[in-house]
Parts: sequence; C-alpha cells; structure tokens
Amino acid sequence: MSLSIILRAATVALAAVVAVGGGSVVAVEPPVVLLTGFEPFGPDRPDNPSWEGIKALDGLDWRGCKLVARRIPVVWDEPMKRLEALADELKPVAVFAFGQGLPGSFTIEALARNRRAPYPDNDGRAPAAPTVTVDGPDELRATADVDRLVRALVARGHVVRRSEDAGRYLCEETLYSLETLKKAGKLRGTVVFSHVPPLGGRVGGRPVDAAAVEKYVRDLLDAWGGPEKTVSIEPTAFQQAPSEQAREREARASVERYFKVWSDQDMRAYDDCFMADAVIQHVDARGRLSSLPRGRFVAGQRDAHRRSPEPMVEVPESIDIRFEGRIARAVVHWKLTAGARVEKGYDHFTLMLDRDRWRIVNLLFYSTDED
Repeated sequence: MSLSIILRAATVALAAVVAVGGGSVVAVEPPVVLLTGFEPFGPDRPDNPSWEGIKALDGLDWRGCKLVARRIPVVWDEPMKRLEALADELKPVAVFAFGQGLPGSFTIEALARNRRAPYPDNDGRAPAAPTVTVDGPDELRATADVDRLVRALVARGHVVRRSEDAGRYLCEETLYSLETLKKAGKLRGTVVFSHVPPLGGRVGGRPVDAAAVEKYVRDLLDAWGGPEKTVSIEPTAFQQAPSEQAREREARASVERYFKVWSDQDMRAYDDCFMADAVIQHVDARGRLSSLPRGRFVAGQRDAHRRSPEPMVEVPESIDIRFEGRIARAVVHWKLTAGARVEKGYDHFTLMLDRDRWRIVNLLFYSTDED
C-alpha cells in the first residue's frame, strides 16, 4: 500500500462510523481538542474570562474534532496533575489553554519558565517548591508557531501580541506543564497557551465579554487549522508552513527523545517513536541486510536490555537533518556504552509528521565497530 493511500485511510478513520467484520458498524469517537481555562481567582472572585470564553464550546463539533472544555483550579501544582490526567483520559490531538491576562490585548505565550513567584493561590498558600519541576530546564520555548498564529489573528482584526513573560503564576505553570508533558511524550499534539483580557474592559474599541473571548478562541482554532493540516486565515488564504527553525527543532527533539527513552528502558515510549507500520533494517558486520516490523524490533530491543549484564546507554554524538516536503531524513552518529563496552555506529532515520510530532517511518542502522 502506498504512503498516500495510508494517509487517506487515516483521514477516513475520523468519520463517524466504520464497518467491521460481519457487516456490523462500530461508532468511532472523533479526535479531541482540549480547551482549558481557570476558575475565578483573587479576593472578590470575579468571573474568569478564560473559562467564560470556552465553557459554551464544550462538546461541540469542530472540523471533525470534538471540543472538550475543562476548568483548572488556581492552586499550585494542580495544572500538571490535571493536564496529565486529562491527556491520559482524552488523548487530545491539541490543547489550547487560556488564562486571564492584562487589560488591553490578547497574548500568545512563547516562553515558559520553571521558576515560580511567591504569590498565594486560591487556597491562600504560596508554592511549596520554587520550581514547577525539580529537575526541569529553566525555560521551555513554546513548540507552537506563535508568530504565525499572532499574524493570522491580527489579520482577523484581533489585538493580539506575542509574549515572553507569562507571569510566573499559574498561567506560566500551565504552559510549562504542557510543554513538559509534550516533551515526555504524554501529549502528542499541538499545545498553545494564550492570555485573554479581563471581562468588562475594552480591546480595540470593543467590549470584552464572554462572547468576544469565545470569538477569539474560535479564530485561534481556525488559525491552527486542525490536527492534519495548518490553514492560514490571513488575507493571502495560502497555507503557511512552520518556520524552518521550528521544524528542525521539533524533528531534532523527536530524534533525541528516541535515544533517551531507549536508554531509560521506557519501551512503551520507545514504541511510540515509530509509525505503526514502520520498518527497521540492520546491516551487520558482513554487509548483510535484515528487516523487521516495528513490533518485533521493539520486542527484541526490550529483550536486549534484559539480557545485558550492564545497563546500556546510547547517545547521539551528531545529528544531521534535511527535509523533503512532509518527510525528514536524519543521519545520526551514535555511541553506545554498557559498562566497559563501547560501540559506535550510524542510524539513518526517515521521519514523517504524525499528529504534530515526527515519527519514524524507516530506520536503517549499523555499527562501525569504533572503540
């Protein structure tokens, strides 16, 4: 079966029903786009625009996806707990999170910091720890193409800007949690965090109410375009590809994750690095080529870890990536250590975008027997 046929079949799978053996029909759940907002916060607890603007969208159909709206408590540590649970429950193809920002404009956040400010939450407590995660990086860049989304929304008449200061409160914690979960492979789709202005003010000469925030949310979804493609709502009406830097960064992160989860012996995450029908090929020391399907290969890697008398760790020493349309090709020079044993070699990856993440279509690997 050709790649184009496989892609068309995947799109058909989003239909409402699918026939199975014996002529029976089984309902197929549409993919979920998760929307989150916050509960009211502060001494007077006014309505929070981030929730008021999304709650009416809960359960609606949008371009073959189901919108699901959930409210997050304004309590330290809750964003990570709630988002991880929702990711496990709903398997969303995208998460769009919203929080209350400053008057005057909407913003899309491009940077999340690990460090928290010592502000009290709705329980009256300051954060128990100074960081969102103990061993996480100081900063995580947004993986979404923030600039493209901002341009598209401005073209629709919204007053919206890019921001790199999310406030060091629960909003920033939410974006940091989303990007952490995505980096760990627990969220597989697009993640975006946007601040919306308080209710009762004016932006661009127009009043800010729940309907105005909902309109902004709908236009942001349209700017994203959906899980299979990204559609611009700028006047050109032409599709815009992600920036070259962002595309290479995402592909590189997928390759690095492949080596990390293998070394961590997280074989479930390792299996998730591959497309379902991926083929793995190996060239041995005598130049003979062998091929295995994904399932047998992953099982063999699991057994190799179990049989190894020393923990095996494999790291990429260099990664070279080039792109051919929707395909990325990566050549990786790797080093494997297991106690005193050291082995080096090359992996040749062919990757394809699948639900906003690069996954392996084909892997060809061999050892160079370097010491």
